[in-house]
Amino acid sequence: MWVRNAWYVVAWTHELEAGRILARTVIDQPLALYRTADGAIVAFEDRCCHRFAPLTMGRLEGDNLRCMYHGLKFAPDGRCIEIPGQPRIPSSAFVRRYPTAVVGSWVWIWMGEPAGADLATIPPSVALEDPAYRLKGGQIDYAAHYLLIDDNLLDLSHLSFVHENTLGLDMPQWADGRPHVVPLGRGLRMQRWLRDHRPRGFMKKLGERLDVWNSYDFLFPGVFLQRTGFHRLGTADASGGKEASEAPLFYRLDEQAVTPVSARASRYFYAAGARAGDIDPDKLDRLFAVTEKAFREDKAIIEAQQKLIDLEPERQMLPTSLDAGPTQFRRLVENLLTAA
Repeated sequence: MWVRNAWYVVAWTHELEAGRILARTVIDQPLALYRTADGAIVAFEDRCCHRFAPLTMGRLEGDNLRCMYHGLKFAPDGRCIEIPGQPRIPSSAFVRRYPTAVVGSWVWIWMGEPAGADLATIPPSVALEDPAYRLKGGQIDYAAHYLLIDDNLLDLSHLSFVHENTLGLDMPQWADGRPHVVPLGRGLRMQRWLRDHRPRGFMKKLGERLDVWNSYDFLFPGVFLQRTGFHRLGTADASGGKEASEAPLFYRLDEQAVTPVSARASRYFYAAGARAGDIDPDKLDRLFAVTEKAFREDKAIIEAQQKLIDLEPERQMLPTSLDAGPTQFRRLVENLLTAA
């Protein structure tokens, strides 16, 4: 059911506060996370090896974590280093520790065998504090399977309808056109021009009509790294349908990560913004507010979709030409599950 040999986003870096144990669940596995004094991130299975009490109900003692049921204390590597009233500590007294890493502003966790945790395979997300951009981030929980959210991100035609008053305002091009799909190692690259767009709000200063280049990488388990360039009208034709060589008038960045919690629960991390020179803090707040409203629109329809699926789990959906991305990605996931 789950691909274990993969990196998953488990938290924002700012959620790991000194002296605090953070409870999370990824692919049905309860976790206990905390920082050591030198800033290293520890991720344990949230289960004491003694009587299976949650370690998130324990307490930190320096860099160590003590279970507050019977007092066993664990070092950051997972070894038990103290059992009250028992001098001898058996070698089997330990809790599982999962590899973690920080890339950008996300904390990543490897849920498979530690030997396979290759840091080079973590997607290159941008930190919220990167001086080249102005960005804001957030997260939202879904009562839905993570692949339904992935389907949504791999088929942006829904912007013209679900988000007709937010991200898809005056942009029927999302539904009318089809992206160019390029297979990647563990995902897909989606690219397209949206011609003759009429900008709204503070974007109107760029011109009455624009061409928009949209490109994003979508990587397992649901990492969405999107770049959108707003160009003068005619750039799409002049570039021959490929990405323009000239710099865009406005350059937007969106990064999102879908993390499966359980079969009917997912956590959605997201960041949005633009080049630092393109947007001031007030306009960033406005852009981010529209983005978060759109994500609530997604949540409403996907959770409603999940409820209908659960009524008749065996009923087959009707495929259309819109489904090229979701279909290819689901096939990739099936291959990963088979190889596990």
